[in-house]
Amino acid sequence: MNTEIALMDTTTRSELTALAREARALQTAAGKLADRLDRAIQTAGATDADETPYKRADGRLTDAGIAAVNAAFEAGATVTEVAKQFGIHVSGASNRKKIWQAMAATR
Repeated sequence: MNTEIALMDTTTRSELTALAREARALQTAAGKLADRLDRAIQTAGATDADETPYKRADGRLTDAGIAAVNAAFEAGATVTEVAKQFGIHVSGASNRKKIWQAMAATR
């Protein structure tokens, strides 16, 4: 192979050298991309496992979500804060607060 390279003209040799350099750069970039994707997958998996589902697929609060909203109201959170924190509409948070207040009054 060395004889073949020796017989190549200078232009061909420099073009092959440039291609080899580009191939190494692509290999490095592909490795970095694979690492980033692995981290993203691990992070998403960890977040999904740790997160308590407060909402059902239809958007309604689960029992855990209702308990968390009630706890937020008990801690003094406003309707707007609860709506933002749990990703629900302000009117939904207001309705939950009325229910929470009625339940608290009967205790």
